[in-house]
Amino acid sequence: MLFDGRIIAGITVFVAVARTGSYARASELLGLSRSGVGKAIGRLEERTGLRLFDRNARALKLTDQGRLFLDEATPMLEALGRIATPAAPAEIRGRLRVSTDGAFGPDVLIPILPDFLAEHPRVRLDVLVRDRIDNLLTDGFDVALRFGDPDARGLDKQLLMKSRVLTCASPGYLARHGTPMVPEDIGEEHRCVRLIDDVTGRPHAWHFIDAAGETRTIAPECGLTVNDAASLIAAARCDHGIVRLLDVVAEGPLRTGELVEILPEWNCLRWPAYLYTPDDAHRSPALEAFMGFVRRRLSA
Repeated sequence: MLFDGRIIAGITVFVAVARTGSYARASELLGLSRSGVGKAIGRLEERTGLRLFDRNARALKLTDQGRLFLDEATPMLEALGRIATPAAPAEIRGRLRVSTDGAFGPDVLIPILPDFLAEHPRVRLDVLVRDRIDNLLTDGFDVALRFGDPDARGLDKQLLMKSRVLTCASPGYLARHGTPMVPEDIGEEHRCVRLIDDVTGRPHAWHFIDAAGETRTIAPECGLTVNDAASLIAAARCDHGIVRLLDVVAEGPLRTGELVEILPEWNCLRWPAYLYTPDDAHRSPALEAFMGFVRRRLSA
């Protein structure tokens, strides 16, 4: 015997009337006319052979059959509602270990993480600053984000952004030593603080590019080398000499006037930042969400 699907519509009206106690209130709830509600109840009683409401009472009251029918019909309608409602996506959760460097972490990554954690409150992040990328899997990391292009065998890398390399010094230093006009002036007349390469142990050379693409490279003598951006800024603030900083790192000291950009026409070199993951590793939903968020916010 085939089930009469029209009974479902009648049951929906019946439950609304039973819960509101009134044809008028049920009609408002369902968006039907009052007469339409009455006709739907009549058809349901005809199809089921049940007398659901006592129409002789002053107030609309359920009969004994009506109360039993309501007890059976209510969970059935609730079940149908759950089936018809699309399932909500599973909440993303988990813990991620993130490796980063001393420039990308504090100045690029950390400022955007509150938005990610607001989107995914069940995800926990452990962000650790490391000088080198090393082996992500061996060190227990899920992902690395850092400036430069280190040797990354066995890793999948994706370009995130590029940051301009600026030449900077403090106003006090420039007042005493003057402002260089071309890159070669730095090596001849000025003190500088250079960043040391953690792999070779030697200071990085300074590469300059102008808007026309002309390049200059110098390796000025320096009395001080450091291995992190924070130390470069600290040395420059103390009038120790000229430094080269990524624009995302120098933004704060430049805005406050603690540092001044010099040789602006030669500061066109752009330094890349990449996202690294083990190329053969399973990516959890939390990692996929994190990678997608970072790409959206920092797309090159």
